[in-house]
Amino acid sequence: MKELWRQSSFRWYWVGLFLSGLGNQFGWLALTWFVMNKTGSSAAMGGVVLAYNIPAVLAGLVAGVLLDRFDRRQLIMLDNVLRGLIFFTLVLLLQMEGTPLWLVYVLIVIAGMLSPLSSAGAQTLLPRLVTDKSLLVKANGLMESQWQINYLFGPAAAGVLIAWIGAANVLIVDAIGFFLCAFCFSRLKPASGVDSFSVERMDEKEAEEIQGKAAESSGSVVAFGPFLRSLIADIRTGYCYLLGRRRLLWLVLFTFFFNMAYGPVEVGLPLYANNDLEGGAVSLGLLWSALAAGALLGSILFSAVTWKLPTGVTLAAIIGLWGITTLPLALFTRVEVAMLAMALAGLSFSPYNILYRSHLQKHVPEELLGRVLTSVRTITGTGMPAGAAAAGWLIPVCGVQGMFGAASVVCVVTGLLAYVALRRLDEPELLPVQQGGEEALHAMGQHRVEQ
Repeated sequence: MKELWRQSSFRWYWVGLFLSGLGNQFGWLALTWFVMNKTGSSAAMGGVVLAYNIPAVLAGLVAGVLLDRFDRRQLIMLDNVLRGLIFFTLVLLLQMEGTPLWLVYVLIVIAGMLSPLSSAGAQTLLPRLVTDKSLLVKANGLMESQWQINYLFGPAAAGVLIAWIGAANVLIVDAIGFFLCAFCFSRLKPASGVDSFSVERMDEKEAEEIQGKAAESSGSVVAFGPFLRSLIADIRTGYCYLLGRRRLLWLVLFTFFFNMAYGPVEVGLPLYANNDLEGGAVSLGLLWSALAAGALLGSILFSAVTWKLPTGVTLAAIIGLWGITTLPLALFTRVEVAMLAMALAGLSFSPYNILYRSHLQKHVPEELLGRVLTSVRTITGTGMPAGAAAAGWLIPVCGVQGMFGAASVVCVVTGLLAYVALRRLDEPELLPVQQGGEEALHAMGQHRVEQ
């Protein structure tokens, strides 16, 4: 890890995202606290979350196109400056009497639409900063540790600040975090062209073929103008690339199912803490803290070692381990056992995001990375809500602990299936056109992806 910290660009990158993430923890808690006090409605509080996340998902595809067309560093800076101004505006509105709630929602929607420029942009920018690609896994491990630190300490610190200076003033801290992030990214060296980075690249023929297919599939929207056709073709390029890589597609699908396995915890844990553990909010807080602490420890330990097991085998094992480590929630009603289970679950799952992001950053061509990552997110991002919805249906049928048990068994089975599908993930993948020989290669006008 010393090699990474010696790089000034990586240090500015890490500090900028840390400050922005910590400010976000403060801002969201302060915003939901204000809405709760203003309305007393849980639906209104849920509306704040939806107003931010739904536009973020919808705008993500367009953000992916922008990240591939323009300077990613400058787009991240622009996003942070604009969101900082939005939260400063929210501070002013919250200080005024009679501020309509819909105006607050409008600003939150705009902030949500901007957020993919940073959330996806930071991932697409990292391979450019880490010139030694053998360090990419460690770099993602350090970033995962940073996020876990924010999740572990951010809400508690935000609660103290809200009680001390008030919710509106805490939003100022969030805004300052955005501005500081923009400053840190301004210290990064501008990109000098993707050719200077040793990232897997595709040749011009294949790139033209993929984009040509996307353009043909969007030919029905001629009436909307050339720009819209170009935008839709660019969006579809990410999906075309993904659908043409069988192993990559399997990785995305199993990540969707792994995210889905987390959904039952999100829904069932409050009920489990309140009804089965009979500990109320205190027990719930202890369980979430145990999960965050385990995840933080896992990220730190994983970043400190050189992992030599195949990526696909490791990811499949992590999926199965999540099922095994959460099984005690279905079998026991003791707080200490539940906390140990959550800590082990966090410890086991934290390397997944590190390896998953690193694999995408290494194997997706630089010129398509923004579009492919945002296309992937539209699939994997629906996993948790789908799992939560399934848990909501199962709990009335088999109870909270029964639901945890069923989810654990399904997760272990999914891990076994993932082993079969992903065990050769690190091996170079031949595209269908390559398997047909040289004649088919020329017939379809495609060249292979360089490994």
